Amino acid sequence: MKDNSGKILVILIAALLALFLLAALPFFGYVRMPLNEIFGESPASSIFWNIRVPRTLAAFLCGAALALCGMVFQSMFKNDLATPYTLGVSSGAALGAVLAIKFFSGIASYIPLTQVCSFAAAFVTVLFIYSAGRLKKRFDTGFLLLAGVAVNFICSGLILFIQYLANGSESAMMIHWMMGSFDFTGFSTVLKVLPAFFVMIFVALFFHRELDLMRIDSDIAATRGVNMNAVGNILLFTVSFAVALVVSQVGPIGFIGMVAPHIAGKFVGRKHSLLAVVSLFTGAIILMLSDAVSRTIIAPSEIPVGVVTSLLGGPFFLFILIKSK
Repeated sequence: MKDNSGKILVILIAALLALFLLAALPFFGYVRMPLNEIFGESPASSIFWNIRVPRTLAAFLCGAALALCGMVFQSMFKNDLATPYTLGVSSGAALGAVLAIKFFSGIASYIPLTQVCSFAAAFVTVLFIYSAGRLKKRFDTGFLLLAGVAVNFICSGLILFIQYLANGSESAMMIHWMMGSFDFTGFSTVLKVLPAFFVMIFVALFFHRELDLMRIDSDIAATRGVNMNAVGNILLFTVSFAVALVVSQVGPIGFIGMVAPHIAGKFVGRKHSLLAVVSLFTGAIILMLSDAVSRTIIAPSEIPVGVVTSLLGGPFFLFILIKSK
């Protein structure tokens, strides 16, 4: 009972901290935001409601979704280094984006073709890996993991080739997109990533028992009534859908899916009904703080948020490698 009360306290602290940052961070930045001006017709009000509030809210939603994606993948693959990009979803999305920038930039002003191609390419990547996995006649996590690594190499090579063919402005656009950024105005991006947020909450909580068993051992999960093929396929496609949706809108933002579940697991253990909630808020906190750093540390210029998360996640990745058995 005492242990459970401690975990509930962790959940409350994480939730309150995330909500506090969601409310407070829009006030921080290069331009001061006096409270009495944000409800008027001033330039400060326009910056607050059209730029800072949407990007902070998007960081909350994307961080939470990516953290839950990482939690699910780590349990599916029984691998602490698994991330939302394990299956090459991120590389596929990046390939779609650079293809759109190189070959369809002339009509990109009429439709958000970069986002559409990014999402489509990410899903084609997942379908390719899934089709290859079906040749194994069963849900083989080891095969999928290695196939994802191979797809990452292929997509990375194609991206470098397209960048080599691109001119200066196209190459700059590609690099900017692949660094990940919340450099947008209005709430349209927030509305587009909202489905990924809700899908991952539903999946993580609905399949929490199956994830508990899959984390221990696939054979044990099967003997306890878990249909590994059905559950594995559902998790694979829903997580890939969420990652593709997030990456297509804000670019590849790495390490959130790896770091957040590990931090959450240190406080509440590996029971997924609790781990999912704490991972959600932890991912949101990390990405909101990273976005705040990215837009303030060299203001009025801005560092892509993907650079900040990589600088934070890289040392953490090495730490996990050293500590892993």
